Amino acid sequence: MQKSTSPAFEERVRAFHGVLRSLGQDATDFEITEDQSSDLASFFGWGGGILTVRRRSTGEAHSYATGVGSAWFGALLMDMARGRFAPRGRLPAHA
Repeated sequence: MQKSTSPAFEERVRAFHGVLRSLGQDATDFEITEDQSSDLASFFGWGGGILTVRRRSTGEAHSYATGVGSAWFGALLMDMARGRFAPRGRLPAHA
């Protein structure tokens, strides 16, 4: 996987860290990487790459398509609200 360090990726990381702070989460417990050379993205015709978010303490990981018109941020917010990355044994009350 080719790790991205583009300005767009850095902006995605800042946005994600802002969400984590607003939820009271420790940003150092999360790893975010983006693969701009993904064969999977090319296969599905996605113009961007694949953004992967992983919570270190639980190992939970999920990937999101990036690029123009992508809804990666909204999908990530919904996953966070549904408890996808919640600490083991703790889910939101509405999950």
